[in-house]
Amino acid sequence: MKCIAEKISPTQAEEQALKAVGHELKNDSVSVISFINAHAYTMANNNSKFRDCLLDASILFRDGIGAKILLKKYGKPVGYNANGTDLIPLILDRFKGKSVCFIGTESPYIEQASSIYKSNGHNVKAFIDGFQSNEKMFEFIEAHQPEILILGMGMPKQEYFSAFLQHNYEKPLVVVNGGAIFDFIANRFTRAPSIFRKLNLEWLYRLMNEPIRLFNRYAIGIPKFFWILRKNMKQERLG
Repeated sequence: MKCIAEKISPTQAEEQALKAVGHELKNDSVSVISFINAHAYTMANNNSKFRDCLLDASILFRDGIGAKILLKKYGKPVGYNANGTDLIPLILDRFKGKSVCFIGTESPYIEQASSIYKSNGHNVKAFIDGFQSNEKMFEFIEAHQPEILILGMGMPKQEYFSAFLQHNYEKPLVVVNGGAIFDFIANRFTRAPSIFRKLNLEWLYRLMNEPIRLFNRYAIGIPKFFWILRKNMKQERLG
């Protein structure tokens, strides 16, 4: 899994991350922006299809303390913590003139997220919820032809669909895999207070607020991440 650490963008600051996205907007094909955190690393360890999606992304940004530890263990610069919840709104603001479509979450949160951005002058052409087939979503994109597509369907569904677009959609498009981004925009979920984020404890705040939904991801997932990372590094040392 050293390949994951080597794939992560060496972005050192917010402005550099936004410029990297802007560069992808100049391409004449599909570009995919993805994020790697501890949960994604653990999932990629046992899911080769998902791992390939991450490795095939145009940009793979570091998201959170788990990915920072991963980079440190492999002697890589840890750089900027470009988590999607913070970066995606910045992308939408920086490239406000671009046409955008939203796919993700469920009603009424996708409508609320779209309404918020439309009311702020963003060119949100259309939206649909994330409970659709690839064929339905592909037809939606072909009908509206956005320049930027934000996906908020969770891992690995959004990564699978963005990879599908890389191989099948023939127009310029920047796809951003955003997880729960629309739920945060619509205030279905709340961000951790700044003190939690500064201490790299946003995961703890989320677990306290959603213990049933997030128990496996954090209470079980975090120890599992460290076990898998240690196991992989040992195997790689042994060749």
